[in-house]
Amino acid sequence: MTLARPQFVVLDSATLGNVSRDYWAAETSSRDKARAFLARLQDLGVFVTFTYTHIIELFAHGNEQVVRERLKFLRTLPLIAWVRPYDDSWFPGGIVDLLCRELHAVVHGGARSWDEVVDTVRPGLWQTGVGSEMFVDNDQFWSTIKSVCDHHHERQKYVASVARTDPGHMMNIKLGDACRLPIRPKEDRQAYLHSFAGEMRQELESHGDKRFVWAREAAIAFAMQMHQDIEKIEESGGEPRQRILEFYGIPAECVSAELTIGEVGELGVYSERLKILSRALRPPANVTMRDVPPETLPSYVLEQRLRSIQRTAQRASGSDLGDSDMAPLVFYASGVQVDRRTDEFLNQVLRNEPELVPLIGRLFRCSDYSQVPGLFEQ
Repeated sequence: MTLARPQFVVLDSATLGNVSRDYWAAETSSRDKARAFLARLQDLGVFVTFTYTHIIELFAHGNEQVVRERLKFLRTLPLIAWVRPYDDSWFPGGIVDLLCRELHAVVHGGARSWDEVVDTVRPGLWQTGVGSEMFVDNDQFWSTIKSVCDHHHERQKYVASVARTDPGHMMNIKLGDACRLPIRPKEDRQAYLHSFAGEMRQELESHGDKRFVWAREAAIAFAMQMHQDIEKIEESGGEPRQRILEFYGIPAECVSAELTIGEVGELGVYSERLKILSRALRPPANVTMRDVPPETLPSYVLEQRLRSIQRTAQRASGSDLGDSDMAPLVFYASGVQVDRRTDEFLNQVLRNEPELVPLIGRLFRCSDYSQVPGLFEQ
């Protein structure tokens, strides 16, 4: 066998599940198809890649026998690669590790543009090996991993569903207009929170993940957290707009009155993520969005643009988060498989952000996995 130049393909979890199913199938034709697929990838020097998100999606399956068969299948893979964790620990990394590496390239490596960030990160991103090296034979370990995956899978349905809601219809109101709204008297807030929670519950049931069954509880918890945040902001005193920005860690110069409440919320999320990522750097660095604006890290830009479009869909899906976590690998892999929904959303992102286009590898859809190796023939 002659290995071609190493290539890295990011298959979606559904495809990996289908190959595993066929690999162990009773029908000879299905088994032969799966084995021929893996042999062809090996001949072409194509590594099947894994991320933390793949592990969650593959092992959160409700059928224990399917999970066991998937684990046995993964051990047979001849060429695998996984996102190398930023801290060099053993296990597939994910979007957090990718963002840490990009932030490191900016803070400690001096990268100043998207292409410089990608060029700096790419050589050290992938760890390679064989399936049995990663998916070790340890039932107790994988039982623990499955429990974590089940919990994370449920969490994804919650996060994606809540992100799809806009009770009170505040997200598109400009910050300047919001700050001129009268402050609701404290004695009226309980009634408002009850109404807010009711509206949020309706939106969760209408537009959230169909498998999410905790709409009432989530709506009440969200309303209570919002109430607590408002009280904390008021207790700090001072001018309302400045109090809000300080509470969410957003520098005043990064905000204008023309930004919407939704956009300010995204800045708050970025500020918190940047704080966490900068502490994880080696050596740690105390950076803020003044130092690293939200448009600095290409993977963050792509991830957030995709999530913004996902939130406009009629129905949210917990898998949206996994899709947006894996989409940035298009900067670093030879090819990334996407479903029709994500393909449409990513094409919208790339039309709106043409500067990203020269940096990406191949995005592809493929309903028959046996056709995938043909995409990598040189």
